[in-house]
Amino acid sequence: MALVLVKYGLDNPAERIKLSNTKDEDTIVFIQNGIFWTRTAEINSIKGKKVAIKDDFICRGYDESEAKVPLIDYSNFIDIVEKEEKFIG
Repeated sequence: MALVLVKYGLDNPAERIKLSNTKDEDTIVFIQNGIFWTRTAEINSIKGKKVAIKDDFICRGYDESEAKVPLIDYSNFIDIVEKEEKFIG
C-alpha cells in the first residue's frame, strides 16, 4: 500500500512506468499536469484508488462535472500523505 503522486503529463515516461505498476491497494493522486492522465481512456485500467486535486483540475480548464475520478482539495491531500507509510513520487 503506497501513495503514488503523478505530477507530470502524458509525455513523461516515468509517470507511465509508475502508473503501470500500481496495485489495487495503492492511492494515486493526480496533481498539477498529472491531471491530464485522468482525461484519458486508460484511466480506467490503472489499478488503485484514484483521486485528483480539484484546484489543479479546474485550473486546466475543466469543469468538476467532467471529472472521471473523485476530486479532493489540498486539505484532503495532506490527510492522505499523513496516512500512507510509503510514497512513490
